[in-house]
Amino acid sequence: MRTILYLLLFVSASCVQAQETVERYAFKAMLNGKIPVEVAFEGRQNDTDWMIAGYIYYPKAKTPAPILVVNHWGNEKPVRGNVNDHVIHSRMVEFQPDGEITGMLYLQHTEYDGFKMKKGSWKNPSTGRVFQLSQFEVLEDIPSWWPGTPAVLTAPKRNAWKVLYRLENQYDETGDNEWMDCINISFEANGKEMPLKFKEELTQGITSDMEEKLDWIIEKDINFDGIPDLMVSLYVTHNGSSTYMGYVWNPATRQFYRVPEFENMQEVDIDSKTKTITSRIRTTTGICIDTYKWKNGKLNKISTKNI
Repeated sequence: MRTILYLLLFVSASCVQAQETVERYAFKAMLNGKIPVEVAFEGRQNDTDWMIAGYIYYPKAKTPAPILVVNHWGNEKPVRGNVNDHVIHSRMVEFQPDGEITGMLYLQHTEYDGFKMKKGSWKNPSTGRVFQLSQFEVLEDIPSWWPGTPAVLTAPKRNAWKVLYRLENQYDETGDNEWMDCINISFEANGKEMPLKFKEELTQGITSDMEEKLDWIIEKDINFDGIPDLMVSLYVTHNGSSTYMGYVWNPATRQFYRVPEFENMQEVDIDSKTKTITSRIRTTTGICIDTYKWKNGKLNKISTKNI
């Protein structure tokens, strides 16, 4: 079981009219009075939205690495501050590279007559355990570990993304081989190529005349948030079962994430009523039925049965 202790200090940036406006902040603090942390983040205008995102960093961790945090309320109702006290409430969500949510920060601060942190806490979304933040201190310079502006601050919204694919033989550099054994997925948005790319192996090789007989890209809501995700066909297994790889869109980070659990699925069924995904795999003794459900941005197997 992974133990996560992440937190973020946040000062909201005022949304001044220009698109070039970029607000940068860096802070350090203590978690539970014991664990030192640092954070740096930016605020900027993107698609008419004022967005804030950055990274949290644990300098004394075994393998320190910046972790993405985004100012996002999700399904929770934003809390309004006391106007007289100029208190600002923020909820920062912590995302792992695979899109899993591993922390939620609830912060209160003021900007009246200079920034002052009022309160702060970090909550584990799986266990509900809460840790308090304290000993806040502003860092004058952006830390050396800062990896650059988070993609969410420049990426367009979902309706601007166009999905492209190309089938090829991954071992043939000449392109003359008529058999194709992998699919490349890329994206465009507002006429520009996006840096995000995926490559998947097909379950069987196919020829060009077979390509036209299959829908390779299916836009379908597979995490039940009302936004189209992607199912990319990997063709069929030797017993004729259809297989796919799933990619979910996260509106908070404006990014697609690969869903590795799809590697173990066949004959996928997406049930929007029960909000479950079912796989049916034919075996020599019958059919294995696995059922999956989403939690904190991760797809978990909740049951298995053989019939």
